[in-house]
Amino acid sequence: MASNILGSFVDDYRNRALLAAFSFKDLLYRMFAVLSTTLLIIWLSVFLYVSFYYSYVPTISHSRPVHLEFSSCVDASGICSYPTANITLTQQHHLLKSGQPYNIMLDLEMPESDVNKELGMFMVHLKLNGRNGQLLTKSRRSAMLRYKSGQLHFLSTLFFSPFLLTGPMEEKQVVKVEMFSEFLENSYNPVTNIWIEIESRRLQLYSAKLRIQAEFTGLRYFMFYWPAASATIGIAINVVYLSLIFGYIWYRLVHANQVVVRVGLNSHRNYASSPVLSNNPSTSNAAAGDDAANNSGQPKGKQTMEQRKMEAKETLQRDKRRKLSTQNNLDDQQERQRSASFSQPPSPTLRIQELSSTSSSSSNSNRTTDASDE
Repeated sequence: MASNILGSFVDDYRNRALLAAFSFKDLLYRMFAVLSTTLLIIWLSVFLYVSFYYSYVPTISHSRPVHLEFSSCVDASGICSYPTANITLTQQHHLLKSGQPYNIMLDLEMPESDVNKELGMFMVHLKLNGRNGQLLTKSRRSAMLRYKSGQLHFLSTLFFSPFLLTGPMEEKQVVKVEMFSEFLENSYNPVTNIWIEIESRRLQLYSAKLRIQAEFTGLRYFMFYWPAASATIGIAINVVYLSLIFGYIWYRLVHANQVVVRVGLNSHRNYASSPVLSNNPSTSNAAAGDDAANNSGQPKGKQTMEQRKMEAKETLQRDKRRKLSTQNNLDDQQERQRSASFSQPPSPTLRIQELSSTSSSSSNSNRTTDASDE
């Protein structure tokens, strides 16, 4: 009896230890899975926002140097033709984004010379060409130097003389000529070349530069001029959506068991064999026993943590049921013995034996009395 109690105690302790070990290992696995999933969601959120930013927000500015060409005079100094330039923007792909308005400007770096001051206004001609030299559109704009009076020019020269003498500053102006405002490119016929002509033979220039500036509005304006706020909001939205998706996937993986009802000739057999649909406890127990047998028949290396945990729980439950059934059987047996002893009347043989023993004892006592009298 003591050995049985000790063995049951050892088995119970071993099963509880196995269950605790499986629970701790399962907890570690779950923590690792949650941490890995969180890092993956954050990384995917950042990657999706950056990809969307670079695909949705185009480059804000494109700049190209303008190298002007002209014909020199043979008999006199100076130029004998208008300065012109042909700029190639792209040959293989679209430089400008379709649907995005652009401002096309020409920056002219001009010295504050007497010739340019006396020149006054001049015209700038610009043409946008597509593939095969097809003319898409053109524009003409006027420009001139900013006016400065003699007194203002003298005072500014006197005030900035240290910078003018050492070289950081020069007596020049950058004249910005806006050739196109909110230009929209046709995606089927993009701009590939730009032709520029300055209609003046007396103009003096240091350099020229063509700038194509994107005019952002709406979401692009917010994403470009408020990058921190837009990145925070965009990444947070991605995290929420990805968390919902991964949460649904996780739920489907954890609760992978589904009830499949087949309609056909063998539907009554499927209904009877289903432990969920059937109300018969014996059928449910048989199905559970078959599942346990199938799980136990698998190799240990292929059994998952959930299966091991369920096996440990089933072992504990079986031990408890066995102990309870054994104790109940012992109690019932003892109760039956007591009831049988109280309910059955004494047999005649036992009564005769009791009477004979009583008479023999009385005769022995009489003999003893007679002997004492003698």
